[in-house]
Amino acid sequence: MMEMFIYETRQFLEELEQLALASEQSQSFSEDDVNEIFRAMHTIKGSAAMMMLDEISKLAHSVEDIFFYIREKHPQKVDTSTITDLVLNAVDFMRQETDELDGGGGANASSKELRDKTESFLREMKISNGDDPDEDLRKYKKSPSAQPSPSEEKKPQQYYISAKPEKKQPENLHVYKAVLHFEEGCEMEEVRSYAVINNLKESTDELFYKPEKLLEDDHAAESIRKDGLQMWFTSELDHQTVEDALNTTIFMKKLELKELGSVSECEYWPSVQQQAVDAAETSAPIVPKVPQAEHKVKQPAHHEAQQMISVKVSKLDRLMDLVGELVIAEAMVTQNPDLNGLELHNFQKAARQLHKIDNELQDSVMSIRMVPLEGTFRKMNRIVRDMTKTLGKKARLVLQGEDTEVDKNIIEHIGDPLMHIVRNSMDHGIEMPEERAACGKQETGTVTISAENAGGEVVIRVSDDGAGIDKEKVLAKARENHLFTKPESELTDQEIYSFIFAPGFSTNKEVTQYSGRGVGMDVVVKNIEKLGGKVVVDSTPGEGSVTTLRIPLTLAIIEGMSLSVGDSTYTIPINSIKESFKPDIGSVFKDPDGSEMIMVRGECYPVVRLSHLYHKTDAIEDIDKGIMVLAESGQRIMGIFADKLIGVQEIVVKPIPKYIQEVSHTKGITGCTLLGDGSISLIIDAASLEKEIFL
Repeated sequence: MMEMFIYETRQFLEELEQLALASEQSQSFSEDDVNEIFRAMHTIKGSAAMMMLDEISKLAHSVEDIFFYIREKHPQKVDTSTITDLVLNAVDFMRQETDELDGGGGANASSKELRDKTESFLREMKISNGDDPDEDLRKYKKSPSAQPSPSEEKKPQQYYISAKPEKKQPENLHVYKAVLHFEEGCEMEEVRSYAVINNLKESTDELFYKPEKLLEDDHAAESIRKDGLQMWFTSELDHQTVEDALNTTIFMKKLELKELGSVSECEYWPSVQQQAVDAAETSAPIVPKVPQAEHKVKQPAHHEAQQMISVKVSKLDRLMDLVGELVIAEAMVTQNPDLNGLELHNFQKAARQLHKIDNELQDSVMSIRMVPLEGTFRKMNRIVRDMTKTLGKKARLVLQGEDTEVDKNIIEHIGDPLMHIVRNSMDHGIEMPEERAACGKQETGTVTISAENAGGEVVIRVSDDGAGIDKEKVLAKARENHLFTKPESELTDQEIYSFIFAPGFSTNKEVTQYSGRGVGMDVVVKNIEKLGGKVVVDSTPGEGSVTTLRIPLTLAIIEGMSLSVGDSTYTIPINSIKESFKPDIGSVFKDPDGSEMIMVRGECYPVVRLSHLYHKTDAIEDIDKGIMVLAESGQRIMGIFADKLIGVQEIVVKPIPKYIQEVSHTKGITGCTLLGDGSISLIIDAASLEKEIFL
């Protein structure tokens, strides 16, 4: 139950954050947005109360009150910005508490300060719109945001549904029968029914339902799927109000609500069970007329619930591991050394069919793991919004290509790099409104995040139309930190700009909330390099800067070029290779430091001999008898010298065990893979190899 609560609450919080930000940007809350925010808060309130998370429930309740007032009263004066602040603060609190629960801790923080602000704002909004601030909104609930009395606070909170409540039948009491059906595939119907009952009991006098034992009966979920959640209850609320309350139920497919003449018409009521009549069963059920705004929201959700299924990430990881093992097994069969020299036409035909099926299976599993960047991109809206308020700047975020998909493991690691890049653009790039106006620019700056597929990579660009990077400031800080690896006069603009990624590098003299410590952009490079990606930054003074991330679409199975060095085999990922060729004797020479360099079409690149780096004594030494592979890392290119090329094949990346890393020289190595003959090939990491040369 807790796992389901955490999952659904996180989904609601993401939705709430985006709805609030979009409403603030348009300076109004549309009817659909109000209904959607109200529904989300109402559901979180009920779910949190069911899980005994009182602080989350109370906070959701207080925010819900604001949108109930907006929905019912349609006030003329609505402070969109302040309401957005209240919603976002509540979202932050609930997200932090949910993360604590997910980590095995307890949700112990108090939401009283946030509730007080929310309730105070609602009171002021009522007064400014000429409404009674102390009006009891009985139409919705009997005791809105009521604080417990001192005597109640001392007693432990209990959550239960009374099986035999005290009988009370005033004259204006209505008798209802309701049957609620959930969407197919929503799962945990008994828990969802428990939440419905828990919410409904607040506004009912007597309540009975089937199945009776929702959480104890193992067959309750099956019964609800077949016959629905059946409820008989009495309430002072009118038909429409009850219908509206039940319509907020998440994953509800259909509601049948009927008002009966008396409890004697209820076929399931303790006092009249023996006198049940058939009229209630044979009468046509009343299907509620859902308001248009809610209908538009619910329709896609119903369609998706029938077409999609939620699967645990651990199961996908296991499936991916099995596909990787299958790829290795296929290579071990089709490339078995025992087959060398044999003409096996039928075997080759079967092997090609097996390879085709393996590829299709691999593509299918990969597509299951692919996740759109939209969610990660939209989180940046919050950063831009918060920084504009804190720094007094004006800026907007533009998203392009957010439907581009990448592997789920990659999407988990690019959130922090994107956050730091956007912060850098806002803090260092976008100017103050008066500065922009003086330069002939619009007062509102623009930060653009775009994504596109390029071969086996996804290219993400973060650009801004700010002042650009001050090259002289960067050079001065680089001199101070002794970052030059070659004469200053030989540095290109991109090499100068890349200094901002150095650890501890910052051009800010004072430490602020967002910059000055020199850790942000360093995190970008470290995280992206872990993914096998590259980071490039470019800038035009007065016009802005662009940071480009190139990341592989997936990390699990990649294409690699295998090289032999003596009796060992090494593999370089294809996306790191620019070209390979046999070098001439005169093309390789030594620089004044004694390091080998190679000249290719007028450009000079450093040379790494794998035999020297990994101490292979049986490798080829003559430059014209081996093979040179030009590998790219960021803005730098190096020549990797090996004995010969073996060929291209799909490789499953396996990590090198820690105990081997501790006792062996594994610099420049990112992992290993199994080859078709059962031997192990070490995977060369161009970024790590570059550090061996240049640092």
